[in-house]
Amino acid sequence: MEDIMAEVKKTLTSNGNKINYYIRYGNQKNIIVRVREGLIFVSAPHNSPDWEIEKLIYKNLSKIIKVQTNYEVRSKHDFYGTQPWVKIFDNFVNVTLIDQNIHAKQTSEGIVMKDYHDHELQLNKLYSFLANSYKNWFINRSSQWAVNMNVHFKNLNVRVMNLKWGVCYPIQEKIIFNTKLLHFRSEIIDYVIVHELAHLRHHNHSKDFWRFVEQHLPNYRELQNELNGAGL
Repeated sequence: MEDIMAEVKKTLTSNGNKINYYIRYGNQKNIIVRVREGLIFVSAPHNSPDWEIEKLIYKNLSKIIKVQTNYEVRSKHDFYGTQPWVKIFDNFVNVTLIDQNIHAKQTSEGIVMKDYHDHELQLNKLYSFLANSYKNWFINRSSQWAVNMNVHFKNLNVRVMNLKWGVCYPIQEKIIFNTKLLHFRSEIIDYVIVHELAHLRHHNHSKDFWRFVEQHLPNYRELQNELNGAGL
């Protein structure tokens, strides 16, 4: 993903919905709008007024939303359709957005949560809810694998990470899993769990490390390729 830390985040409103965009100023003649991974990036000449930049965004808003929608459909969630959804364990789960200040909850019919009218904030709130709701699932699943692999971890957390599916701190016996793993079927998640648990025994990606992974997950290469092909 583009390094949005180098951008200035700004917000405009369309039909009551907040639309975030990230702008970078530079030595150029024209204002350029791009959509990457569902986010709006703008590059503009120095001293470009906000009204001129936002006019261009408004002019191309239908195209921007179409690109964002296509990205969402290809990935793991969609807030733009008539029935919002999110993939959990590779299954479509309905997301109902309501204009009430409620705590998100999951029912037999799907997830019910507040409509924040802000795509980025909505996604952050959804991932926060999923991390809390499924943390025990990760703990239980990892504990089962840890017994099979004869390793031990003390702490486990679940949160969104932009560059890694999981990370292990062997000295602290601590593991962190990316909340976005919940979009995949359990076999894919198992690969990441086994991978990170294996680091408790082998701290780097040595031949011994991969042999240890293969010992417990013989088809790890197939699962690894499927995960890497999906992208973060």
